[in-house]
Amino acid sequence: MLRSHRGSVAAVILGVCLSVSPTAAWAWEMGDRQAYNNKMAILKVILESARERAIASDDLETMCLIMSIGNDVTETYLRVRADDALIQKRLKGMRNDLTACLALLYNRR
Repeated sequence: MLRSHRGSVAAVILGVCLSVSPTAAWAWEMGDRQAYNNKMAILKVILESARERAIASDDLETMCLIMSIGNDVTETYLRVRADDALIQKRLKGMRNDLTACLALLYNRR
């Protein structure tokens, strides 16, 4: 019961934080690193919950989905700030992690 409640709360938080608003769009245009950091901090919490769920109930789909969203957020940030070498390096690692997650997902079938 508690786990499903956490998942519901996480989904709501994710939806609210990733919804596009004029303020968020403006922040991306201005290259606001803080907006990116805030989104990634929330995704990190949600990803940890998804990881625990994957261990407990073999739900790799949710974990891979959250990882994919993190990749998308990072790619969006880099479209505006392509000169951010640290985030480019982070995206490379995130892509490797997503590839590993997807390989686990498809190889278990």
